[in-house]
Amino acid sequence: MLLSTHMTVDLYHNIYTSEVFQKTQCIWHENIMMDFFRSQLIGLGYTPANDSRKVWRRGEQTVVVCLADDFATCGPMDQILPMAQMFDRKTVVITDNQVNSPTQYQVAQLPQSYFGIYNYTPSITEWTPERRFSFSVNRIDTKRMTLFLELITRATKPDPRNCGDIVYPLLLDLDRDFVNFNCWAWGSSNDSAEALQQNFTEAIEFIPDNLKKIYQKTHKEMLPKMPYRNHTKTLEELHSHAWMNMIVETYSGDTVIALSEKLFRALVTPVPWIVYGGRYTVAYLRQMGFDVMDDLVAHNYDYELEKETGEFGDKMVDFVREGHDAVERFKAMPWNELCQRCEQAAQHNQNLLAQMQSNWPNDFARWLPGVIEKIK
Repeated sequence: MLLSTHMTVDLYHNIYTSEVFQKTQCIWHENIMMDFFRSQLIGLGYTPANDSRKVWRRGEQTVVVCLADDFATCGPMDQILPMAQMFDRKTVVITDNQVNSPTQYQVAQLPQSYFGIYNYTPSITEWTPERRFSFSVNRIDTKRMTLFLELITRATKPDPRNCGDIVYPLLLDLDRDFVNFNCWAWGSSNDSAEALQQNFTEAIEFIPDNLKKIYQKTHKEMLPKMPYRNHTKTLEELHSHAWMNMIVETYSGDTVIALSEKLFRALVTPVPWIVYGGRYTVAYLRQMGFDVMDDLVAHNYDYELEKETGEFGDKMVDFVREGHDAVERFKAMPWNELCQRCEQAAQHNQNLLAQMQSNWPNDFARWLPGVIEKIK
């Protein structure tokens, strides 16, 4: 079933009515924290350097305050710099991001208990899979579109052992999986199917030529179907009616991990998942104590670089392959055993988030004086 593309509802902003936002008020918490730091910076004589009020300056000193978003989005727009040199030595970055490389600037990372803002118990706790995957992406950029096209284009991959080809069923089947690809983009009116289709057209212009050659036919076929949605379920219903949730985080890359409600929604739901996010995202979750169900899902893609080669050993290719292989294993497992394992993980993660939420006030009180010392 393909829903009409002539929509009058802004599906992108409508997602903020979903359960995770309503129960956690995570956006409110994030805004309150941003306002707190802005207030401190004003008191210390800093002024905002742009309209986003994320970059603040006082003489030669700079403070960047960025939560949820990858703080690289606050860097210079007119040049491409490695993460280590994104800002100068007189800059302090206040963020919830995890940085995987040394930097010449100082990073003041919030205590991990900050993620307690995502603490909640989902209303739907029964896992009743109807289709293989749930794949829901509202905002388009070149990387998200490339992943979408990779999923629906290639069912045959070259065998790295030079033994011919490996043939898979379609990795994301528009008839057999839950799929939502909305094409909302910053800088677009997003007020019609035509505007969203234009976003889809523009995004392919920035992918490497070798991948463009692979995906061009599929891109052309999908264009008139955009924005694409083949179901009428809520996000919560999607997560409990698929064999696996494919989580596409807002940001991905090799040096920074930026987490959002998308991933925490999956962590507290008793359903297997894989996540396309920053390199080592799953390892970071494991280090914080979350149950990532790596006895069910290998998550090997988590360690790989984004090479944009379209071959084995590239994160995007192995991500979709591991998702397919995991679902095939799930279907062969004893159902009660599989359900029990997923419920165990969800309950553990709910308990951990509740503990983080409880620890946050004291953790923040201990952390804050050191940060004030760096920026005063």
